[in-house]
Amino acid sequence: MERKITLVSVGKVEKKIKEALIQPLKEEFQCPVDTRKGLDIPSQAFSEERKQYLAPSFLNKLRFSFHPEGEEKVLGITGVDLYVPQLNFVFGQAEFGGHFALISLERLHPCFYGEPEDEKLFQKRAEKEAVHELGHAFGLEHCSEPECVMYFSNSLRDTDRKSHSFCQRCRSLLDKSG
Repeated sequence: MERKITLVSVGKVEKKIKEALIQPLKEEFQCPVDTRKGLDIPSQAFSEERKQYLAPSFLNKLRFSFHPEGEEKVLGITGVDLYVPQLNFVFGQAEFGGHFALISLERLHPCFYGEPEDEKLFQKRAEKEAVHELGHAFGLEHCSEPECVMYFSNSLRDTDRKSHSFCQRCRSLLDKSG
């Protein structure tokens, strides 16, 4: 079965954001990209103490709601701030070599940091995080090359520095995986 990527909003996400990701993902993964009807935010995911949402709850909701086959990947896109217990926040999370990945748009907006909104910069960041998390779903680990999209983003500075594409080594591994 061929590769395929399906984009799904989890909670309120502007349609134009999903649509803007379609072409870059088609080009980077060389496969069809579709969108599906969105899902509600998982009710149990919110932490009152942290004022954030637990990322694994979103992946569980995607697992429960979709049944992809073969090389199909489902990318959840949410506008809320995500975390995992060991970290202050995450830009996204994925099942390594699985079917599901997730990105959060919240911390990708310049205005989150008190800076003027910059739609072009925001879109580049969303694209990089989408490619990164889908890379994990396709079985790629973090890369040591700072310009590679699979480089671990410990901060937004790391995201801004890296490319939206795979380095030669990661591209080769991705091509072998499918």
